[in-house]
Parts: sequence; C-alpha cells; structure tokens
Amino acid sequence: MIKVSDLSFSYNQEDEALKKINLSVEKGSWVSILGHNGSGKSTLSKCLVGLLAPTSGEIFIDGQQLDEKNLPHIRKKIGIVFQNPDNQFVGVTVKHDIAFGLENQCLPHDEMMERINHYAKLVGMEDFLNKEPHHLSGGQKQRVAIAGALAMEQDILILDEATSMLDPEGTREIVELIKYLNKTLNKTIITITHDLSFAGLSDRLIVLKDGEVILEGTPRDVFKHEELLKSSHLELPFGLALYNDLAKDPKTDPKLLEALWAFNSKM
Repeated sequence: MIKVSDLSFSYNQEDEALKKINLSVEKGSWVSILGHNGSGKSTLSKCLVGLLAPTSGEIFIDGQQLDEKNLPHIRKKIGIVFQNPDNQFVGVTVKHDIAFGLENQCLPHDEMMERINHYAKLVGMEDFLNKEPHHLSGGQKQRVAIAGALAMEQDILILDEATSMLDPEGTREIVELIKYLNKTLNKTIITITHDLSFAGLSDRLIVLKDGEVILEGTPRDVFKHEELLKSSHLELPFGLALYNDLAKDPKTDPKLLEALWAFNSKM
C-alpha cells in the first residue's frame, strides 16, 4: 500500500534529515517506526502525508505517486495524529473538532452528524461531544484526535508519539484502540515511537538513526540486535533484555521463552 523509494529530505539544503529511505508498508499491517530524537522519524511521517515535500525520491500510496497533483486525492487515504493533540484542536467542543475535516469536505449535515456520532462512539467519547477539549484528560484528547482522523474515513492512520504524553491507563486505552482499528477494521497503522515496549506490539519495526534505516523486521528479529539499538539510544526494557539473554542459552526451555515473549508482548 505504501512504497518509499530513495527518499531524502533536507530542511536547509545542506544537512539531510532523511537519507535515501527505502521501505514498504503492507495494507492492513501495523508498522512501528522507531528512533531517538533527531533520527528523522517525525520528518518521515510528515513526508508520508504530504506536509513536507521530499528533496529527492518517491512515495507511492496505493500505486499513486505522492505529488502536488495527486495530493488532494491521497490525503483522502492517509491521516496523521500528532504527539500533542492540543496542537490539532480547532473546535470549541469535541463535536466541532471532529466535524472540522468533514466541513472542509462539504459533507451534507446529516451525513456529517452520522459520522461524528459513529466515530465518537467508536473511540468511547460519545458522552463528551459537548465538552470543551481543554477539560479532557490526555488519553481522551488523543481519542478525540483519532476520531477526527477516522471520521475522514481514511485507510491509513499515522500516530506520531501517540502515547508519549499519557499515563499508563491512557496508554492502555490507546493501545487497545489501535488493536481494534488494525485487527477489526483492517486499518493500516503506522506508529512513530521511541518506546520499544509499545513498538513490540506491532507487526514490523523500522529503526531509524541519523536519517537512515539501520534495522527492519519483526519485533523478535529487531530486538535481537541489542547493541545496535543501544547505539541509537534505544534501550530494551528489562523483560526483553532478559528474553534475549535466555534465548542465547541452548538449555533454555522453549516453552519458557514463548511464555516470556508473550508476557512482554502485552501492555
């Protein structure tokens, strides 16, 4: 569904924030793009939705090249929720905020209200439609931002550091919502994060360092490269580090390894 070929980007025409990125994201998958601050992961997400124009290289969404001509059509397919939902709120109430993108699409009022009610209920915010956004918790704000993106009925959703500002309960809420969107609604999910525990829940990982892809694969495959992750300032949580240590010992019971991996794959 998404194909990126030799993508490079520079903010100042001298230093490259992205350097010849090549990657693909299959329809219906959940992919996490990992990296520390300055790795280029947020820059990449903005390129994928057309907020930044690549210095060189190409992006294809459903076989269509992302360029100025195709951008309006492609934006009907892909949306983004930023790290701080406060930066996305434009309405005085939750209802008005979810409606914002639909108003820009000039949807009929009845259809607009149907979508607002449907997606507010989907994310568990149907009882908050008349609330002002600043009265909501961090997790509730993220849910509203996600509802606004879902109301546009896009097939691909990018969540940029969606859990970084949340407490454990808020994080669990968003994780369960992501799982539902991905597994039940078959939405393609791209999460941008530096949290390895959160990333480990996804199907595939792509690790960036200094604007380049340095690792790619399933969570199990990527997490084996502990030293390379450390060099990118990405520390494995204790449980995953323990799994790696036990996996190196041929005497370790495979059932124990599977149980430990299953334990680490929950949040």
